[in-house]
Formats: sequence, C-alpha cells, structure tokens
Amino acid sequence: MFLLSFLLRIFFIRKFYKKFQFSLTHFSFFEYIRKSILKMESIKTYIERARIWAKLILSDDLSNSELKDSELDDIHSVASGKYESWRESQIQKFDEKKIWRNIEMKLKVFQKPEPKIIRLLKPWRSVAAAVLLMVLGTESYFIFQDLKTVKTVEVLPGESLAYLQVDNQSKIDLSVQDTLLLFHQVNAQVDSGQLVYSTAESDQSKIETHTINVPSKGEYFVQLSDGTKVWMNSESSLKFKSKFTGQQRVVDLVGEAYFEVAKNPNKPFIVRTANTYVKVLGTKFNIKAYADEAYTYTTLKEGKVKLIMDDKQQVMAPNEQVVFDKTKHQYTKRRVDASIYSAWTEGQFVFKDERLEDILNSLSRWYGLKVFYKHAQQKEERFSISVNRYDEIQPLLNHIELTGDIHLKINKSALIVE
Repeated sequence: MFLLSFLLRIFFIRKFYKKFQFSLTHFSFFEYIRKSILKMESIKTYIERARIWAKLILSDDLSNSELKDSELDDIHSVASGKYESWRESQIQKFDEKKIWRNIEMKLKVFQKPEPKIIRLLKPWRSVAAAVLLMVLGTESYFIFQDLKTVKTVEVLPGESLAYLQVDNQSKIDLSVQDTLLLFHQVNAQVDSGQLVYSTAESDQSKIETHTINVPSKGEYFVQLSDGTKVWMNSESSLKFKSKFTGQQRVVDLVGEAYFEVAKNPNKPFIVRTANTYVKVLGTKFNIKAYADEAYTYTTLKEGKVKLIMDDKQQVMAPNEQVVFDKTKHQYTKRRVDASIYSAWTEGQFVFKDERLEDILNSLSRWYGLKVFYKHAQQKEERFSISVNRYDEIQPLLNHIELTGDIHLKINKSALIVE
C-alpha cells in the first residue's frame, strides 16, 4: 500500500507541475525526501514548515479534481495548525516496525531502476509538495517518530562578562559578585553584572587609566565617576581616566556601546573611535565602531551631538544616524528609529532591512561563533528580525531561513551560510 500510494503521489506531481524537469529513481527520490526531513532540527520546526508549504500549495488554487478529499482535508489541517492532533490519531492505526519491514523489502526492487522524468514547476516547490504529500500520507507517520530523536546543536547566548585593567597592572575579573575595588580618588562597586564608580576622599593626586574589555559572548554595564552610564556590547573596550579632570571628559571606544551622558555644560563629554569624534553635553546615543567592519555607525536617541570625521562635521538631531565609510572616508546621514539600534541594551535583537553580513556579525559576537559564507553575494541579502537576545540561537536561524533563500548550519563554533 505504501508503494502504491507513493507512486500515485509521484504521478500527481508529474501531472500537475509541467514547466521544469529533473531525473530521479523511485529509490533515490524516496531517500532524498526522507533525508530532507531527517535533516530538520526538530519536529516543532518541521511542522511549522509543513504549515507554510501547505499554504503555498493552496495558493495555487488546487481543486478537488486534482486532490482527494482526504488529502485536501489534511492540507487544510496543516495550514490551520491542527496537524499535531491529526498526526496522533493516525499513529494509532499503524505498526511502525511492520511498515519499515514492508518498505525495506519493496525498495530492494528499485535499487537499479530506469530513471523516471518528473516535471516540476520549481525545484524547491516540488520538494515542498512531495514532502508535504508524503507527510500527509498516513503510511509515513514513522518519519516524525524518527525526528523526535534528532538532536540540534545548542548554542547559548552571552552573559555579563568583562575584565578591568588599571594602567599596566593585572586584569580584574568583573564577573565576581559584591566586591568593592579601591583606587586612587575613586572606588568601584562590582555587583550583578555592573561596575559603578564613585569619588572617594584621597590625598593622592594620581589619576589612573582604566580599560574595560568585554570579550566574545559578553556584555557589561558601567557607570563612570561623573554619573555617565555605558552599556557595552560583545568584543568591545572602553578606556577612560578614573576621574575626569580638566575641561573635558574623554573616553576611547572600540566596538559598540550605548551612552547616557550625565549633563555638565562646563565639561563636554567626548567619545573617540578610530575614525570619529563625538562631542556632547548630555544626551543618549549608540556608537558601533568595530575595527573589522567597514562602517562606523553613530545613532542619536535624545539630545544633540556634534560628530567629527576627518575634516568633516555633522550636527545630529534625535532619530538621525550617520554612517561613516572607513574605506572611502565618506559619510551619509539618514533618519532612523533610534530605538532599534539600542534595543540590544533591553534584551532584544532588532534588525530592519539590514544586510545579512551585519546581522550575522552581531550574532557571531554574542553567541561566540565564526561565520563562513559559501557565496560572497549572500552577505548582501537583507532581512528584518526581532527576537529575544537571550534565547538559544537556533530559532533565530530558523526565522532567517524561512524568510530568505539561504541555509544556515552550525558546526562546532562555525556558522556556515549556504
């Protein structure tokens, strides 16, 4: 019965899709479909994809004359999200071991068959249709049983992690809890993933240079001695004086950080990167300035800043972003929703029509992965995503796959784009 049903489904596909063609044997076709299913990371994801495929097939206006009533009912069940209850009812009717034995015996007949020509509308849609019809066929319920044993690679998100270096002394691990650090003219309280500076009474005039380094899979919050708050992203460093003296408050940034600058009209706050110089009095803004990226992004959320790039200057207003091209030494200014670019400080990844390379760069730093592309042009594909930053990475990758023509897989610490 399985073989007969299987051949009938092949006949249906051949009858309906007439524009493209490729050659497959019965045996290799079955193996192709089965392996495609078993590659999926979990039964939950597979059901979601089946639901999408069902909607795609239904959009082609398949009529009752082209599908059996039972098959149409099954497709509608998947499309409406009722598939799981339907599948459980079908499982009760079959003996899994017996079905496997019958299939293995019958497949021996097709180990060396003549090639069959199957005409298809589009390769990916043919596979979708074939997989869906096989799934909806009651004989193939055992494939879902196998899927329950498929294990995915679990890649966990980052956490509060940073190191403090004072002048040229040894690094201090800031992951320790409830610790008071004593320095010249300032103290620093370490607790719950944050470092808070405060001024201290001291007869010493020495001012130290402090550098906070946040590694891959890390983030950290620091409140400077003047009250300025800084959220630091993965693979970032911030260098500053333990106590701001003179007429300016200067910090040096590599990587990404979000600033809420304490107001002081008499002492401007300045953020220096390798290519830009941001001068403010009191405001909220995000700077993304990684050394290995071609662009520096400055995004203003509140207040007003003056941005200096080489011999060029720009005064920015809220919800404006300046993108500086480090190769061409040119900049562009555009209107944006600034909250998107600071969403990472609130536990969210939000990307709106962003290049795949920029998205995966952010993910790779947070999840501790190295990205490899099979084709360079894949970097330019654009996506819009909004997900929880503290979730495991696989659901996020699934979302990208479902909305684009790419495949993402993880091999140890490598994220491979195919």
